[in-house]
Amino acid sequence: MMLYALKRKISLPNVDAGDIDKLIEDEWIEVVDDTFNLTDKSNKIVIKYDNYFIKAKKQTSNQLLGKNYNDNLNGYREIFPSGKLPSGKPGRNNVKVLEDSFRWFFENYTYTWDEVLKATKMYVNEYRDKEYLYMQTSQYFICKQDRNKVKHSSLADYCDMIRDGVETEDQHFKEKVV
Repeated sequence: MMLYALKRKISLPNVDAGDIDKLIEDEWIEVVDDTFNLTDKSNKIVIKYDNYFIKAKKQTSNQLLGKNYNDNLNGYREIFPSGKLPSGKPGRNNVKVLEDSFRWFFENYTYTWDEVLKATKMYVNEYRDKEYLYMQTSQYFICKQDRNKVKHSSLADYCDMIRDGVETEDQHFKEKVV
């Protein structure tokens, strides 16, 4: 900690003179004109441990969502009904909003775009017969945050159903009584 403080020129309270003497003796620091300087040996170790705390660079959308992510985003968006849902909200959200949501999704899950599109079709088909009553918007289906700031993805649940081979289409005939 003392090496880091010296490198960043931060003063430390209660520094023991014996500790400084030991750092000089072991060639971690040197005294030049009454100032303490780090040696090459100590600079290397400070940089090494400093790198553990540097935040990783943010991935681009191409890296995270794949090369054809714009086509996939538009394909996903088109699965949802145009116009407003019975809740009064638009079924299809803006592509930029969807991109941000999918960035979170693919940072946290390992599904493919094929699984995503199949799961989305399954979800929308379930609500089609109910005239989309209580259906989530295209953004909230990907990711929705509850009041405790915990994010949940219905899309991930449906992707699991796709992987498990679950089919939700009704297998029986429907009759309309007039």
